[in-house]
Amino acid sequence: TKLDAPERTTLIATFAGWMLDGMDVMVFGFVLPTLMMLWHISKGQAGLLGTSALLLSAIGGWLAGLAADRWGRVRVRVLQLTIVWFALFTFLSGFTNSFDQLFVVRGLQGLGFGGEWAVGSVLIGEKIRAQYRGRAVGTTQAGWAIGWGIAALFYTIFFKVLPAEIAWRAMFWIGLLPSLLAVWVRQHVD
Repeated sequence: TKLDAPERTTLIATFAGWMLDGMDVMVFGFVLPTLMMLWHISKGQAGLLGTSALLLSAIGGWLAGLAADRWGRVRVRVLQLTIVWFALFTFLSGFTNSFDQLFVVRGLQGLGFGGEWAVGSVLIGEKIRAQYRGRAVGTTQAGWAIGWGIAALFYTIFFKVLPAEIAWRAMFWIGLLPSLLAVWVRQHVD
């Protein structure tokens, strides 16, 4: 392709980040009906669980943007931190035992989720030449759909082979996978 090596690694990192964000959002959507049944939570409470992550993602994006501006050339470290943050709290969601616990953990997860989006966008703007930037953004956004597909695949497998009481937890536990991306970003993105 026409991208140079630093542009390519930036594109791979941001694509993978969006893909894993999409996976996480879809995991939550897939397990929510099971949680409603197991925990006897209302539709209103279910809506609050989704809202907590999304509202705090706005704050996470703002905070990560501030950190990226403040520390300039270490934006990649801010990206790594946001990826590890949302991966950790997604993983921890699988250990919750009540609406209140999940509400807090999902909110904290949202901080990293929003931060990853913000810093990833900045990296594309900085690292990819203008004539390829639009295609790079489009490619990165396509990662969301692939993440959705990955979540659907895991849902199909886990809910087929595991009891529902464990399957929903396993769906959140796969949320630790993005932390592997942070390791890759550290080694490959300037």
